Amino acid sequence: MGSFIKKDLLVFWRDRKEVLLSLLLPIVLIAVLNIALSGLFNSDEDSINIHVGIVEEDNSSIGMEQFEEALNQLNISQVEQEAALKQAQMLDPSKTVRDFFNNPELQDWLHTQNISETEAIKLVEEGELDAFVKIPEGFTYEVLSSIIFDEEADVGLTIHADEQSTELTTLQNMVNNFVDSVNLQFALGTSAGTDSLEQLLPQGGSEIMEGVEMYSFSQYITIAMSALFSLFIAQTVAMKTVTEKRERVFNRIILADSHPLQFLIGKTFATFCLSLLQITLTFTVSQLLFDIFPDKSMQFWLGILIIFTLFALSIAGLSALFTSISLNLRDENAISGIFTAIIMGMAVLGGSFAPIQSLPAVLQKIGEWTPNGLTQTVLLEWIQFTNPSDLIIPIIVLIGFFIVCLAIGMSIFPTRGRN
Repeated sequence: MGSFIKKDLLVFWRDRKEVLLSLLLPIVLIAVLNIALSGLFNSDEDSINIHVGIVEEDNSSIGMEQFEEALNQLNISQVEQEAALKQAQMLDPSKTVRDFFNNPELQDWLHTQNISETEAIKLVEEGELDAFVKIPEGFTYEVLSSIIFDEEADVGLTIHADEQSTELTTLQNMVNNFVDSVNLQFALGTSAGTDSLEQLLPQGGSEIMEGVEMYSFSQYITIAMSALFSLFIAQTVAMKTVTEKRERVFNRIILADSHPLQFLIGKTFATFCLSLLQITLTFTVSQLLFDIFPDKSMQFWLGILIIFTLFALSIAGLSALFTSISLNLRDENAISGIFTAIIMGMAVLGGSFAPIQSLPAVLQKIGEWTPNGLTQTVLLEWIQFTNPSDLIIPIIVLIGFFIVCLAIGMSIFPTRGRN
């Protein structure tokens, strides 16, 4: 058995180009992506600064007087009029908008100033303002009539800008979410009664859960690249079998006094060693270069090692299956095409190119059961929670994947008397 393992390791080692691609390319890609793209994923508070002018043409007092006059013209009791007027004073749409833009939690990156429309247009054209929001005349009355009288409003908030930009898109999304949230609260309040209509501004921000650490872009890309290139090792080792078959190495093994399955076991164990070496080297160098996992405990690194070992084991099982397939097929191009399709499919579904969360729900479920997808998911959860109980099911699944692939590979493996 040892001679077969040694043979496969030497065959792989003699191909210096393949060694460099397998061991060094993932490290190079991780370095390039960290340097080039990490800034896009950093939560830097200064990354966006929006300068907005507030042009308020509406007069809340006049709007309230108009609303009160409209109430007096309705054929309703005095008690109902007083209740509707109290409700309107509590809502005060213009004040709600002003409070939203003057929210202290937004002041670090949303800068507002109250100016006239003429001055706002000038500042937008000069580039000193990203846009201005206009509260038109009659806004208070129209909104109150829409909410309380269920009439269609003829006016609304408008955003004016010279050109499209990230700041403008962010502002548009903010205003749209604000309006949707306020409309929903008004609708719920109206159905629940007057006492439930106290206005609450929609709140934003990030919630930090105690004991949970968010993973970074650098951590994700390191895990994704390591898993992706480990998949390619399974294909590489299996393709070496095609060369050995062409050079009749396998035929000589069959003629010798050796069990043919030792050939398969040697390939499997060699893949395990190479895959574990590749992942360990990638993580070690990345950690030394970028300090991707700062201040982690020994328990964290022990969990990482366990996950690495089992993932390498699953890759070894996949290599056993690929090896048996390559021995049963004759067309080298077809073999390469099949293996590449399988590897690329697993890479896409398993989140090696983009996070699994970006895929449709059905594909997410499938991707989480691929060895690379499951490994990435459990590693990201391990970074966030470091809960040993989270490793139990992934360990069982990865071992099960190895056993199933090895069993299928052994069942279709050609032996003496079989072509």
